Amino acid sequence: MTKTEKKIDKLISRALTLVCESAKEDVNGFLWLTHQVNFTKVSDSLIIRFMFDSQTALSEAIESGQTQQLALLSERILKQHDIKLTQALKQCRFEVVKANS
Repeated sequence: MTKTEKKIDKLISRALTLVCESAKEDVNGFLWLTHQVNFTKVSDSLIIRFMFDSQTALSEAIESGQTQQLALLSERILKQHDIKLTQALKQCRFEVVKANS
């Protein structure tokens, strides 16, 4: 990773830590988030995965509009850190943690 890529990744991580802490407080069943990015096109390639503990919790978050709020919060906080999302609602994914068998 180049110095520039490390700097961008640090900014993304800082911003998403704020989103994660907010989600832990406000969204039932939310566990953590993770991200992936192609540093040559950050705005288009950044994907944020929000992980939930059950399908029920995820369904409730979708029905109540919390998933959309999380996407918009992510977009706003990333923008404050000079990272712009091209399509926040499409770049945020909401998933259920798979249990180990």
